[in-house]
Amino acid sequence: MKTSNFLLLFLSFFLIQIDTFAQENAAPSIHLTYSFPSYDAILKMQKIKITQSANNSFFEVNSFTNGYAGLQQTTDTSYGSPKILISSLWDVNTLAGIYSSVDYHDVTTFKSRFGGEGDGWKTINPYNWELNTWYNLVQRSWKSNGKLYIASFINNISTGKWFHTATLSIPEPDVYLTATNDAFLENWYGYNASWNGSQVRKAYYKDCWNLNLNGTWEKNIGANFSANNSDADIQRNGIYHNSFNADYDYSENAYFMQHGGSTTPSSAFNNGRSLQLPAQVNQGTSPTLTVGTVISVNATYNNDTTIVNWTVDEYKSPQLIAKIDIINSLNNIVKSEQYTLPEKRSATINYHLDNGNYTIRITLTDIFNQTSIPSLYNLTVNNILSLAENNSSNPLVKITPNPANDYITVTGEFLKQATVFDYLGKEIITTLIKNTTTNIDVSSLTKGLYFILIKDEENNIHKEKIIIE
Repeated sequence: MKTSNFLLLFLSFFLIQIDTFAQENAAPSIHLTYSFPSYDAILKMQKIKITQSANNSFFEVNSFTNGYAGLQQTTDTSYGSPKILISSLWDVNTLAGIYSSVDYHDVTTFKSRFGGEGDGWKTINPYNWELNTWYNLVQRSWKSNGKLYIASFINNISTGKWFHTATLSIPEPDVYLTATNDAFLENWYGYNASWNGSQVRKAYYKDCWNLNLNGTWEKNIGANFSANNSDADIQRNGIYHNSFNADYDYSENAYFMQHGGSTTPSSAFNNGRSLQLPAQVNQGTSPTLTVGTVISVNATYNNDTTIVNWTVDEYKSPQLIAKIDIINSLNNIVKSEQYTLPEKRSATINYHLDNGNYTIRITLTDIFNQTSIPSLYNLTVNNILSLAENNSSNPLVKITPNPANDYITVTGEFLKQATVFDYLGKEIITTLIKNTTTNIDVSSLTKGLYFILIKDEENNIHKEKIIIE
């Protein structure tokens, strides 16, 4: 029995050693790096089309402060699709407890911690991207309350539909996203022959843009390709170390990167591993964009609270900021709120509105700093009806006589104010209550139906109809 256990232990150790010293034969990691005129950016954007892929592939599209985003093909199907959208952000200092965080993720997006190359948070969405389809990936940043927020979006160019997968953040650094953008292609595990360097992976990249701190669009002033070449890379890549190529494809009006299989560098590399690429043709001075759009808006008002809900067009540029104005019948803004939250679709505004007609106006600023056409909703406020629907009467409060002619008497303890409204909700009389019995002169009122609202010291409300004869 002991001999059998020893043999099993030895065999397990032997197999581990084989795996440890086996040649990995991964395709080489390759990079497309862009430089820009400014030193920093609040937004990064680039399009990608993947034409060949295999498992354990990472097509990174945008790199930014402490993070990266792109498309992957993985053997892990637990997310719902092996073709995933990933956005990750490293901690500032894990040992010191200065962490990144996930502040929002779509209900279909997974979040988890990662390690190995550094520690942080990652978000994965089973986006199920398709070959030979252009996608536009955008990272949009802003600073608030001592943090740098980075929201990640993707646009399917063929359908036009946008998707906000997640927003991550780190304690506020001195910069936003930085300027340089490094796209790369990686085969992160090369021990399995079914998805190591024997498989060809290829992607096209174009329309790489930065939006600088002044809100000005910048295209790159230099595009450079490089293939990793450290001793560790040589060991890791094995027979596929020189299996790479890149160039500018004028028929696609895009750069391409390719590695794996029988891929070989073009003569332009001159036996080297880096290449300066030409500028993209006809990129223009700014990208062609749609403008964020509100499809619908509605609002309700009850108990000094306005609740506003809205929907946006998912086929137009995504929302970054929503600004809500409450405008009275004199066209004056009586209350304004603004929210920098791409996912926000509802707002609760605690503010008293007098009876009357109001306009709720919502205006978006999209992730590209464009302002939407305002969307309007007409709201009528009638505090009498609102209170009558949402408050209970106090049986200890007495109002006599009712019907009344010259006066009414309010009797009760711990009361502080009585207000008489007409049937349209217009305030007619307001009286402070300082005693357990208070007379209110109603002799000036015309005959008809009125409402009286009594507030106690805890702002509980008693309401009642009164008749003036």
